[in-house]
Amino acid sequence: MKPSIYNFIWPSGDPGKLMVFNSLTTSLVEVGRTHAELLNIPRFEYDTLPKAAKQFADGLKQGGFVLEDQTDELKILKFAYNSRKYNRMGLGFTIAPTLRCNFACTYCYEQAGENQDKRDGQNVFMPENVQQELLNYIKKAAKTVKGLHITWFGGEPLLGKNIIFGLSEKIIAITGENKLDYTARMVTNGYLLTGDPEIVQKLKDSRITAFQITLDGPPDVHNSRRMLKAAKGPTFDKIMEGIKLLKANDLSVGLRINVDRSNMDGALKLLDILEDNNLKDITIKLGHVSADTTGCKSIENSCATNEEFTVLNQTLQETLRQRGFKTGQTPYYPRIANSCTANQMNAFVVDPDGDMYKCWSEIGDKPARIGNIIDFKQRGKDERMREIRWLTWEPFDYADCLACKVLPICMGSCAYRAMFVNKDRPDCAEWKYGLEHYVRARFNREKEIRAAGEKSGDIGDRS
Repeated sequence: MKPSIYNFIWPSGDPGKLMVFNSLTTSLVEVGRTHAELLNIPRFEYDTLPKAAKQFADGLKQGGFVLEDQTDELKILKFAYNSRKYNRMGLGFTIAPTLRCNFACTYCYEQAGENQDKRDGQNVFMPENVQQELLNYIKKAAKTVKGLHITWFGGEPLLGKNIIFGLSEKIIAITGENKLDYTARMVTNGYLLTGDPEIVQKLKDSRITAFQITLDGPPDVHNSRRMLKAAKGPTFDKIMEGIKLLKANDLSVGLRINVDRSNMDGALKLLDILEDNNLKDITIKLGHVSADTTGCKSIENSCATNEEFTVLNQTLQETLRQRGFKTGQTPYYPRIANSCTANQMNAFVVDPDGDMYKCWSEIGDKPARIGNIIDFKQRGKDERMREIRWLTWEPFDYADCLACKVLPICMGSCAYRAMFVNKDRPDCAEWKYGLEHYVRARFNREKEIRAAGEKSGDIGDRS
């Protein structure tokens, strides 16, 4: 047998024990040091081990910490990665009914670049013929797939709310007729949620159940970064009203706090306001502002490094836990990374002109399109090769990734950044810089729970 190449071994706080984490299985265990040498040798003969050492090895094998000699973990990882990437059983569309927006966010990657190249395209709003071809594509695919997921995107998607409601009604009918699983979510700035008294019910009728909304800190910070285009007016208060309206109607809200060096110091002050508004039960995460496109090069110097972002996220996660926010109740913990939807077969982004892309960072950037929904079968070779480049990208092509023990929970991070921003070099995920911190937080929390259970006489099963 042999130890896994993805084991991390750290002190546990007890001098007689060690904490062991495996990034391929995400298993975590505390072990005694007596037989720990089995984790530090290239291989060992299981049959020759004493009984106690065999029992130790058997326990480690359950969590993937030790393996049979013939086990090739890298091939297992590649198989899992590609199984998801090339699975045609699901269909996903990110649909932008418009690329217009009512906000003038300082770091928006869709804004005009150095050459004032805009992403508006020919149509301000998605016309009927594009909508119909989109429905035709979904109707045909419904015969072979088992599920459909839609993300409504923009611009600001609610500027085209009637398109969303109309398309949703027809998509729901198609998925119902074909007995498909159907889910939908929306990425919105949240400003227009309170403008129409019927809008929430229409969103529910459209089966849009989850919303990503951004607040970049308390009002003074947020309003200086995410302001209205018209007169640069404030947006914070109306967004808060919209979030509360969604929560009152049992709709899921994921709050994103975009951070760079200019707002890192004040971003977490937003938690006080959320608590005052009884919003401790929404999902909260940080967004790492980065200068990915020419449209946001102006903020490049203010972008935080991965290390700086990790430190802030560690502070956020601990603060959420201490203050009893829902997202902090279970400590932040790594999971196996799948391929990004941009690298998957049946996943597409569609702009108002019907132009299709693989990644929403490219939406509206016409040279990056992989075809058009109206004549997708007749697309050119260049468009087809753009899609193939996305589908064949994988972290296993990089020597640094192959040698990295964090690979199973990173998978090269963002493919767009690897291919187009870093010029064919992956951008390491946050886990590389904060893995031990986050795993140790989970480890300590589990020990607290077990100790409390033992004290009360109800230890349960927390393996």
